[in-house]
Amino acid sequence: MAAEIWSETEEFLSGLLCPPDPDLARTVHVSEQADLPAINISALQGKQLSLLAKMAGARRILEVGSLAGYSALWLAKALPPDGRMVTIENNPVHAVVAADNIRAAGLADRVEVRVGNAAEQLALLVAEQADPFDFFFIDADQHNNVTYFEGCLRLSRPGSVIVFDNAVRSGEVRNLETSNGAVRATQRVLELVSGSDRVDGVVFQTVGRRGHDGMLVVRVR
Repeated sequence: MAAEIWSETEEFLSGLLCPPDPDLARTVHVSEQADLPAINISALQGKQLSLLAKMAGARRILEVGSLAGYSALWLAKALPPDGRMVTIENNPVHAVVAADNIRAAGLADRVEVRVGNAAEQLALLVAEQADPFDFFFIDADQHNNVTYFEGCLRLSRPGSVIVFDNAVRSGEVRNLETSNGAVRATQRVLELVSGSDRVDGVVFQTVGRRGHDGMLVVRVR
């Protein structure tokens, strides 16, 4: 019963707060046609990311995990005209779909799709002495969340915001005895945030058609 209510409420709120967007709708359709995993964030979560990026005054955004480009479009549309975004995708097929969707939305001039291992790409950006990013969204293989967190910190500045998707995983994150490597990595990131005087963070729990989850939102002091 709870899951049904969550799904119906999500649909209601999305209808009110997320106006139809042909670029986003096209991305979902193309993703389905390409038989990509149906694991993109929801419309409400996209709107949440968009507002967070705008509130942070983001002019430079870095995303880890492009998939079909759905979340990248939400974030790219939050940028000012001279803003720039880098999105990293390890799967070459997914990267092509994402790049096509970004191009179809007329945003190729502000979004760079990098193909390759995310940890290596983050290290490469550090080596390239890339300008600091204002906003980060991490939605990739959670086993490497600690590496991603550390990489993002090296590419951040005071005031930067780092967001991790799937921080709750149906409450599994509270299971300290888990052998699940993805959950263990997320737990470690939470511990690092909790024990650091460089960052501050909180988890926004969410419910919807995909059940109980949440996003970790971290601000660099």
